[in-house]
Amino acid sequence: MKSVSKVSLLALPILLVFGIAAVNSKTVKHTFRVSYISGLPDGVLTTSILGINGKYPGPLIEAEVGDVLEVTVINKIQDGQNVTLHWHGLHQRGTPFQDGPSQITQCPLKEGSTQVYTFPLLLPGTYWYHSHVNSQYTEGLWGSLIVRGTPEVWQELYDEEILITVNDWYHTSAKQNEEWFLRPESGGAPPYPFSVLMNGVGRYPCGTALKAGRLCVSYSQVRPVFKVQPRKTYRLRLINTSGWVAFNFTISGHTLTPIEVDGIDLAANQPVHHAIFIGAGQRYSFLLKADAGVVGDEFLIRASLRKEFLFTLAGNINPAPEAVINEVTGVIKYANVGRQTYSSSPLVKPSFEQFDHSKTYRTVETWSTMDFLTEMETVPFDAVPAPPNFDTEKVVNIIFQNDENGLRRGSFNGHPFELPTGKPALGKLVDGIPIPEATSHFNMKYGDIVQVVINNPELGPHPIHLHGHHFWVVGMGHSGDGSYDPLRHQLNLNGHRRDTVLVKEKSWLVIRFRADNPGVWLMHCHIDWHMLSGMAMVFVEAPELASSIRVPDEARKVCADHNVFI
Repeated sequence: MKSVSKVSLLALPILLVFGIAAVNSKTVKHTFRVSYISGLPDGVLTTSILGINGKYPGPLIEAEVGDVLEVTVINKIQDGQNVTLHWHGLHQRGTPFQDGPSQITQCPLKEGSTQVYTFPLLLPGTYWYHSHVNSQYTEGLWGSLIVRGTPEVWQELYDEEILITVNDWYHTSAKQNEEWFLRPESGGAPPYPFSVLMNGVGRYPCGTALKAGRLCVSYSQVRPVFKVQPRKTYRLRLINTSGWVAFNFTISGHTLTPIEVDGIDLAANQPVHHAIFIGAGQRYSFLLKADAGVVGDEFLIRASLRKEFLFTLAGNINPAPEAVINEVTGVIKYANVGRQTYSSSPLVKPSFEQFDHSKTYRTVETWSTMDFLTEMETVPFDAVPAPPNFDTEKVVNIIFQNDENGLRRGSFNGHPFELPTGKPALGKLVDGIPIPEATSHFNMKYGDIVQVVINNPELGPHPIHLHGHHFWVVGMGHSGDGSYDPLRHQLNLNGHRRDTVLVKEKSWLVIRFRADNPGVWLMHCHIDWHMLSGMAMVFVEAPELASSIRVPDEARKVCADHNVFI
């Protein structure tokens, strides 16, 4: 009788989530029709763009804390592919079947079928959504998601908002890239990106494209222009939606004051910086003061890919990796514009201009002279420290090795991750079926404080994303610092929280989180090619509460299309 009482008590926060959302919410509805479209994001005609409602990038979702998001996904992918959507950074507390990873929290949606995702939005911040089937999102199946507090913590400090996304781009399809990458001949070198984009646009050398037999239209190569009013302050939301690359980011002549990291508001008076290093999957918000010029002045928005962390071997599916233009740019233009936004959204809508190589811009600094944000110096607004002790620990070593077929695979602890077949992992948990060992699952009890140590002996950084949680970053080594040693390395319990963090090259990382979200949650490298080859694992959280997890009718319906029944 005591155990039943305990389960009921522990399930109470989940029930309260739905009660609060139902009383104080509106429903924000979207319909996403997913299909292949053609376009020229970087000037080169690409026919394998996975668009939503005929467009790339996908629609911006804007909502407020307490709203219920309802997204109807219609799979019209012409070659019969399955699809899912993951809501990157949202915890899905009490709604784990809505998280989206194929065969982890749901069966994939078959071509010709429809699925409705429905869940409450409980945390403010800058998020994004993307496909979680193989490497699909590298074809463009992603969009931005903003959840605003009512009011926002720092709302009185800015007048309007600017949203900027940066990402890598491929002229080859995801299927082509996957088939090339998942064979021994690739040597473990991911498909090399062809270009980098800002807000969905960029440029590629047309001469190189024409030599490869691809249509390239130079006048379609454009960049975003944001008009700002002198002396106003803007909230700049920045999202890296790449499948691989990390960027240096700056706005020439201006400083950036961080106020949000991955959906976590920061305390006042954070150090001011000129530049930020941002990895795949990460998000930031900054205060940008338009105080560096007068009407008519123009300043470059610069995102430069960190090419030293990319590598390639002879025979890469990208035949001309040297052709990638390292830096993608936009423009901040000072103008007498007044208020550019409407009551429904505080976002400034950019215009787009063709590249004009004869133009000059104010104050273009070199990267080596800039002051970069130091992640471990940021402090959350709520100042909640990490728990001083932990109940269970998982040590994860990043390893690349050849399998029995000679395929170079990434993994955690030498065990490449494999997706379960039949019922998704969460369905197996709910139905009392053992989760396969090939998922490298790690079990924890409800309320446990979990410490995860990640050691990276490789030459490049890895962005580690944990579904279902924000975690405390209690320790982060410098490049070349070696593996974590508790006798040598000091932890910081008063550091920041986030959901996607970079473990630096040849270094270590320590995170902690509270196991208070029953379900099956994926942890993986957000370099999509590394996850595809096996660098992932699942945390099975509160298996003793599995019977209290509600299975939505939509989840049952989508699985039934595969003759799988939960």
